[in-house]
Amino acid sequence: MCWKYLFVIWLSTVAFISAQVKEPLDVVKKIGDRIIYETSFELADAKQKSAIDVQVVEFENAIGNKVNNSAFAFSKININEDTKLNFGISYSGPFKLWVNNKLLIQKAKPAKFFFKEIAYGLFTFMDSFSVDLKKGENRIVIESSLKGKPYIYLREITQSDESVKAKFSSLISNLTSTWPWIFIHSNKLSATYSQANFLDSLYSGKFKENELFVSPVRDLKKLVISTNSTFKKDSFADWNYPNGIMMMTLLNLAEASGDSRYAEFVNKYCDFVYDNIPLFKKQYFEDHDLRGSFHRIFRKSMLDDAGSPSFPFIQIAVNDNTKRHHSLVNEMTEYVAKRQIRLSDGTLCRPEPEEFTVWADDLFMSVPLLLRAAKIFNDKTYYDDAAKQIINFNKYLFDESKKLYKHGWFSKTKEKSKIFWGRANGWIIWAESEALIHLPKSHPAYKQIEKIFSEHLIGVLSYQDQSGMWHQILDDSTSFEETSCTAMFITGIVRGIINGTLDASLSDSVLKAWQSLLPKISSEGIVKDICCGTGIGYDDNFYKSRVRLDNDPRGLGAIITAGIEVNGLKKYLTKK
Repeated sequence: MCWKYLFVIWLSTVAFISAQVKEPLDVVKKIGDRIIYETSFELADAKQKSAIDVQVVEFENAIGNKVNNSAFAFSKININEDTKLNFGISYSGPFKLWVNNKLLIQKAKPAKFFFKEIAYGLFTFMDSFSVDLKKGENRIVIESSLKGKPYIYLREITQSDESVKAKFSSLISNLTSTWPWIFIHSNKLSATYSQANFLDSLYSGKFKENELFVSPVRDLKKLVISTNSTFKKDSFADWNYPNGIMMMTLLNLAEASGDSRYAEFVNKYCDFVYDNIPLFKKQYFEDHDLRGSFHRIFRKSMLDDAGSPSFPFIQIAVNDNTKRHHSLVNEMTEYVAKRQIRLSDGTLCRPEPEEFTVWADDLFMSVPLLLRAAKIFNDKTYYDDAAKQIINFNKYLFDESKKLYKHGWFSKTKEKSKIFWGRANGWIIWAESEALIHLPKSHPAYKQIEKIFSEHLIGVLSYQDQSGMWHQILDDSTSFEETSCTAMFITGIVRGIINGTLDASLSDSVLKAWQSLLPKISSEGIVKDICCGTGIGYDDNFYKSRVRLDNDPRGLGAIITAGIEVNGLKKYLTKK
């Protein structure tokens, strides 16, 4: 191509930027201002509720601790049809459990309590048992020693996307409580439970109401979702992956714009989280608040819990070498590097929807942390791990024919999932672009990652719509145009241009995409058409029917980053 022709293209691009893209930082600063406006750092009292269908049976909380005594807890299981179900159970002391007067499981010795939520709807218990349930009402009774602080976790074992069939409710209707369990001291019984008429005697009024106990409902603290908030599902002050990404991008916005308000806000957020960890830790482990505020810090069973939520903390540590959050940075880095489950070749994976599934999302939930950890801890093995993840994710998820990534890869079948989800590809592109910025160019894998990145973007660019947007399913123009993936692709392309990996002529595609995003951003900084959180689906309808939300933080960080990068592109082309 003639150099004069290239020069004309460059001039037209610069002219296009000047005429059409007016201060992209001002656009995304409105989003940043909106995030600050919608974030509350307030805590409020809230009544404890049961969560994730786990039955928490607390004997001491109901009737106190009598060292030389025991107690019974009873409830009923309602089922729609005759069936056999499996239950998981964890316990802190000796117990016996009966269903419909049949002894099903007993433990005579104390044990160290263990329970772990390993993924959404998947749990590890200390033991399990099977039970034949009849249609309608089934009576369940647990006896426990009152020595120590006895409690039991009980839940039907299901697949990750499967609802429980067993519904627990109170046996005695006039003793209503949030919890479906009624308790009685063993010394109130005239006969042992082994006599089959025990439950019948409860129904007949043998025991006085003041001899029966229900668990008192605790008053706990929880985050307040601001009344100003557009997004009502979670508080912007909570610990979760979209908030972590969003907060890190606000640090980048502060640097790009020179406006310190955004960095001050993120520092306030990080200090708030760090200072309140002891409170929410007690509520999670001692009060059994399994879905309370910050619960993901303590669950710590996936990269969603530990990787991206810690991004602003680890970015602050890189920026100013502060030690004020160092214990949290250490803890989360150690989890990502050593405790997150992996395939035998070291590839990060999840146990959902089945064991050892590789998720495209997880490349971004891990790589930015690993790249920054290498700097903080002066340890090059983190660079090696980040590079290995990019290369291995490409091996498992990349489709050579379309040069796009599938959403997941299943270890059991050795097959990829079916759909080219937009944001899954966006997470990959964003993670790859982070490596091209932070990985030393002298690293042995740098050139290979650069090639992976370029080849992927060739595929992505071929599916850009005439409108400038990309679709929810990239190769299906009948699926809706989606905001977050479009923003992520903008970021990747701009970084590739500035890095020298991509040709500057691709600026036209970037600017067209940016212009297509502007109508999605209101003058008040509210962003529209962000796909909600999404698991791995098995058909296109799953992705096409996903809800689109305003100001979902899963997209806000991406939009802010896109605006920062378009602003950088403007400066880059002006200087060329």
